[in-house]
Formats: sequence, C-alpha cells, structure tokens
Amino acid sequence: MNNNFISALGILVIRIAKFFPANFNPLGAFGFFSNQPIFYFISILFFDYLFGGLYLGQTWVYLAFAVYPILGYISREKLKQQLLFLPIASFLFFLLSNFGVWLNWYPRNIEGLLQCYLLALPFYGRTLMGDLFFGYTYLFLKQFKKSKEKTIVFAENSN
Repeated sequence: MNNNFISALGILVIRIAKFFPANFNPLGAFGFFSNQPIFYFISILFFDYLFGGLYLGQTWVYLAFAVYPILGYISREKLKQQLLFLPIASFLFFLLSNFGVWLNWYPRNIEGLLQCYLLALPFYGRTLMGDLFFGYTYLFLKQFKKSKEKTIVFAENSN
C-alpha cells in the first residue's frame, strides 16, 4: 500500500476514534504487524503520558504490549499463524495487564485475582474486538493488494 493511503487511513481512524468504546483501538494490531517495534513503544509511551498520566501497574501494561510485536514477529508472513496469534496476543495482554492491576489494587489471594479478572472481562472483550477488527482489516487489505498485484502481473505476462 502506498504511504498516502496509509496516512489517510490513519487520519480517518484518529478522527473517528473518539467514538470507539474504551479499549477498542488499533494499538494491539499496530504492534502485532509493526516492522519497527521501537516506534510502536515510543508512540504508546507518548500517548499514554499525554492522555493517561502515570498510574500503578503501568509497567505491567507496557510488558503486556510487548506481547504483540513478539507474536507478530513469530508469525510474520504466515497468514494462518497471524490469524491465530493475534487473538492469543489479546488474551496474553489481558492476563498480564490485569495481573498488574491485581498486584496493586486487589487482595493478594486467589479470590482477589479471580475478582480482578472477572471485573476486567468487559475490557477484554473490547480489546479483543479492536484487535480483531483492525488486525483482520489490515490482513484483508494486505491480501487484497497481493491479489491485485498478481492480477496485474498475470495480465502483463499474457500480452
């Protein structure tokens, strides 16, 4: 895809993002498909400090975000693995980030841990839906581009 299209798509997402429910965002998919994980982390840090400030458990959230580029790297260019690993990355993000919440705000026992995860389930649903929506949209556009390129090459070779 050309850079103008990607830039326009990014601007569109930013414009409509204010209407998205909490945790329904492209961050996970962006990290999963990122070729430059350092840029991914810098952008998360920038926007987190700009809009979220500092809070207890933040380190766990950053560790959880690291799951996305790691699993994305492992599954790179393998469509079936990408389709499988993206929701796994969402689940691992849920487990790690809420583990940090449990450590700081809940009783440190099994009941506290279960209560923390139970109360976080609505957020997980929105995180998963955002990851799947943005990630699978990216994969669809990527596959669509590949099929158009093959069609163009086939048409050129048939002349």
